[in-house]
Amino acid sequence: MTFLDKYDLLKKSIPIPAVFNVESTENCELTDYAWHSKNCYYCFDGYKQEDSMYCVACVGKNLVDCYLAIECEVCYECVHSNKCYRSSYLFDCDNCNDCSYCALCLSCTDCFGCVGLAHKKYCIFNKQYTKDEYETKIKELKNENPEQILKQIAELKKKIPHPASIQNNNESCPYGDYIYNSKNSYWGFDAFYMENCGYNFLSGLAKKSWDTLLAGGGSLKTLAANTELTYEIVNTENAYNCAYLVNCSSCTNCYYAYYLRNCTDCFGCVGLSNKKYCILNNQLTKEQYKKAVAQIKQELGWRVN
Repeated sequence: MTFLDKYDLLKKSIPIPAVFNVESTENCELTDYAWHSKNCYYCFDGYKQEDSMYCVACVGKNLVDCYLAIECEVCYECVHSNKCYRSSYLFDCDNCNDCSYCALCLSCTDCFGCVGLAHKKYCIFNKQYTKDEYETKIKELKNENPEQILKQIAELKKKIPHPASIQNNNESCPYGDYIYNSKNSYWGFDAFYMENCGYNFLSGLAKKSWDTLLAGGGSLKTLAANTELTYEIVNTENAYNCAYLVNCSSCTNCYYAYYLRNCTDCFGCVGLSNKKYCILNNQLTKEQYKKAVAQIKQELGWRVN
């Protein structure tokens, strides 16, 4: 029986939790894959999300019915939007405040029903107004049927050219879509604060990491990434020099692992916490571990120094 066969059998023999929430998550009811979140309800794949409900893959506070709203706050029905505040019904918007029913807008404030604007204020359906005119007109529009407003925006969107890729504040990120504040990243999608990475999806705050899904993590204040030198990791945060991890947290030098917490130098392990020098959940000495890992890597066809 090969190592991978043994690893597969081990995964099938270890009970796994029905819901995956990191320990620092607090008061999150009916959520799954919540990371460092607080007071959330029916939220999924959220990272550092607070006081929110009915959201998917969001990072922020006071969000309702949002999808991929990154670093947003006090928003409702915002999709693929980044660093927006006190806004609703936004799509593909970045750095917008007090805006509603807008799409493809950048750094706009107090805009309604606009498409493709940048650095604008007091605009309605792409028409410029004074502050007083805007406030008067908005009072009237708030009484209109939202479906009718969305139809007007849909017609306006047909007249506005759309970029091939949604990106902002990136450097040398030639391919991908919905990439924010990243550098030297290749084929990233829904990714933010990535550096020297490639083939990343729904990932953020990572360096030198390739083929990731729902992975990364770190400080949004200092922008310090705590995931680095990783390959093929899924639903994993705070990993260093790791590969082939699924649903792991705070691991270093781990490979082929499933549901590990705070582990170092583990190979082919499942469901362990605070462990070191383990192979297929068996505890070894440091010398035994090194010898066994060299043999496994040779079996897997890895280059062994």
